[in-house]
Amino acid sequence: MPAVPSSRRARGNGYTPPPEVPGACKTLDTMNRQALPMDSDEFVSPYADPKELQEKTLFIKRDKLMVDEVELGSGNFGCVKKGVYKMKSKHIDVAIKILKSENEKSVKDEMMREAEIMHQLDNPYIVRMIGLCQAEALMLVMEMAPAGPLNKFLSSRKDQVAVDNVVELMHQVSLGMKYLEEKNFVHRDLAARNVLLVNQHYAKISDFGLSKALGADNNYYKARTLGKWPLKWYAPECIMFHKFSNKGDVWSFGITMWEAFSYGGKPYKKMKGPEVISFIQNGSRMDNPPGCPEPMYELMKECWTYKYEDRPAFVKVEEKMRTYYYSISKKNPTEANGEAAKPDD
Repeated sequence: MPAVPSSRRARGNGYTPPPEVPGACKTLDTMNRQALPMDSDEFVSPYADPKELQEKTLFIKRDKLMVDEVELGSGNFGCVKKGVYKMKSKHIDVAIKILKSENEKSVKDEMMREAEIMHQLDNPYIVRMIGLCQAEALMLVMEMAPAGPLNKFLSSRKDQVAVDNVVELMHQVSLGMKYLEEKNFVHRDLAARNVLLVNQHYAKISDFGLSKALGADNNYYKARTLGKWPLKWYAPECIMFHKFSNKGDVWSFGITMWEAFSYGGKPYKKMKGPEVISFIQNGSRMDNPPGCPEPMYELMKECWTYKYEDRPAFVKVEEKMRTYYYSISKKNPTEANGEAAKPDD
């Protein structure tokens, strides 16, 4: 049996590059081609190695963690710091959500609930949870997504990120949301601020603080408490009847698309919550962001279908995102914003 060429040897993350067609005209040097998500170590779970999987538990020991002083962000709960998790065969970079010690029990319970939900999920387009650590504070240890939130990344790089690149990232978000839909999970807080980037071509969904697992017989659940809700991202039935479902997440996906294609723009500009509600009820929707491809705006409007039963599910949304992404990926480099054509799956 002939040996696999060194350029096609399986990488540490289990991904083997596609074979090259002999005599084909290369549009880009293979070694210098654009990085794809599967080239990244974050594509495969840190527990893909069976030896590491044996030791996987919800709670991890404090001596396995090195916490850096570098703060990645902060909120009411506390702060997020950079760190390193020492696994059996490797060390991996992690983000550590540290709970303020003075926080009341409800905040701690919410963080525990978030951890339990994230612990059940394993998908390349969702930020994976490594575990919880109870030491000087309660710490939620997650995969690192070093390029940060999608809205901030895009607003600071308007001239560097092509529209095709935005399509690529939003297709990945739709893949992550389709996975959640299959698993019967409602995210409830999908927004560009909660999409984190590993790099310019690899997005992951984060922040499961409001998420819920639906019962096998339920396709929605009713929230009993209001709390601080991101109304501008919420579907009409979420705002008015507190009914949450995957179809509500589809509406939020449409808003997230709008944020992405407007390069970090703020939805509904300076409108207040009640104004947004009457704007939607009157049948109005946000305009197409400048430069956004028409098929993408059409999909946004489908996501903003008023009646949730008429709204597409993520299985359909992902299919439309994929079809459009593949159609622009097949163009030659000069047609596709100067980017090389990407291979199909």
